[in-house]
Amino acid sequence: MKRVVFLAAILTFYDGISCIGGNKVLLEDGGAALLLDFGTNFGAEGRYFDDFFQPRNTFGFTDLLALDLLPPLQGLYRADLEYPEVWQRCSAHPLFRKVEVQGVLLSHAHYDHCGYLPYLREDIPVLASLASAFICKVLQDTGGGNRLQDLCYAVPRELKDGLIQTVRVTKSNPAPAVQRPFRVFGCTVVTPDAASFWEQCDASRELCCTPLMACSGEAEVAGLRVRFWPVDHSVPGAGAFAVLTSAGWVVYTGDLRLHGKHAYLTRQFISEATKLGPVALICEGTHPEVERPVTEEEVAANCFEAVKRESGLVVADFGPRNVERLLSFLEIAGETGRRLALTAKDVYLLEALRAAGVPGVPDPYTDERVVLYIQPKAERRKWEKALLARFSECAPERTVDAAEVKADPGSYILCFSYYDFHALLDIEPRGGTYIYSSSEAFNEEMLIDHQRVRNWIDFFGFRLYGTLGRDREKSGFHASGHVHGPGIEELVETVRPEILIPVHTENREFFRRFEGRCRVVFPEKGKPLVLG
Repeated sequence: MKRVVFLAAILTFYDGISCIGGNKVLLEDGGAALLLDFGTNFGAEGRYFDDFFQPRNTFGFTDLLALDLLPPLQGLYRADLEYPEVWQRCSAHPLFRKVEVQGVLLSHAHYDHCGYLPYLREDIPVLASLASAFICKVLQDTGGGNRLQDLCYAVPRELKDGLIQTVRVTKSNPAPAVQRPFRVFGCTVVTPDAASFWEQCDASRELCCTPLMACSGEAEVAGLRVRFWPVDHSVPGAGAFAVLTSAGWVVYTGDLRLHGKHAYLTRQFISEATKLGPVALICEGTHPEVERPVTEEEVAANCFEAVKRESGLVVADFGPRNVERLLSFLEIAGETGRRLALTAKDVYLLEALRAAGVPGVPDPYTDERVVLYIQPKAERRKWEKALLARFSECAPERTVDAAEVKADPGSYILCFSYYDFHALLDIEPRGGTYIYSSSEAFNEEMLIDHQRVRNWIDFFGFRLYGTLGRDREKSGFHASGHVHGPGIEELVETVRPEILIPVHTENREFFRRFEGRCRVVFPEKGKPLVLG
């Protein structure tokens, strides 16, 4: 089958339709083709898999293709993950065709936007903020489990004994991992600190580095002009894009909000996007039903009051890369005479963001409010050993274990989540405060996890602040990372696109209110949308 070359600007939506997350949008114009995100659709995956039953890496991307979780686009995926005859099996799929993609525009480093990057050809450039690139590296460096983690660098695989397996390192074959080419926005030059972190490799396998390419706020990819703006979201480095096509500017919001501490970034994006007079606006709509969202300032104030009232142990449970929330708890720790106990993964993330030059991120090695919680492990991975060595050299007096926390629980705020609860059995708290500062359950699997969290809270006699279960957070202990209904109206009314395309939403009805003011198109999976 020959590759299809469109003579007009075309958008094809392969996911992120009538659901939250999993965005995979292909933009084609002439011979150019770009992907707007390439994320995991956890809802769709959850129909077939769970934490302990995952797609088989030994069959590359075959399982995901067979279940229609990846689009059947030959030429898009890594050759070393291509199981024999996989494309013969897919050739009858109605959406099967060949493509040649010249770049991925990554809006931010949440798995529902970046989670399927590991399957893409390792030579396809990824365009993102510097912070997003570094978070991708953190996710891979510290990741574990059965999920393929090759977000930032591709660990070579080979077909052996009828299965796709990791190439083993030997003296004669070092088989280095190959770093994906990243073009990073938000900086004119790559600093020595940034370059050093990018090349850092605390693993048994060598890393074949591809230097970062700085491109400030604009770049050209396959003849298409691409613009990037930072926006406010619940993870550092989030951004929105605009691509100049033959039909006009196509604007993609990624995920954003107007009620965070950096809402001004989102407003700057809206102002700049308006000047483009876009032909299309691809807009997120996670929470259009929310009229007035809880702000980050309200969350910080409410958490402060809860901590101030507690004389015993405090556990703070929030999203693993919600650095804004981490910084709020760091301030609270300082104001209440406590120390913030971070895990090794937290410290590594802060290292990365400091190397990326993210403003306001503290140095965990020198900040007296930070301690590193050491969990007992029979075996530690090399990145963690290296980090513990760095911390022990710089601040040996600021490492703590269960015995020290147990002896003086009122001196700490533990940054723990569900997967850290084993440590509570060692600390043996008698009462205390548990602040659940994360999102509500949006599917049955998360609902079960929330019930387990509740069981642990009840077992130790914690006082709970925050909302568990399906109920929307109304108690003031969590601020969403997504724009609310009036914010979406402000965005659309200000930018005034010719075509409005809602994605990342389960609420189509909300967007019908814009009909008459612009053309509203609800995309269909795999059906090309011609612009112009």
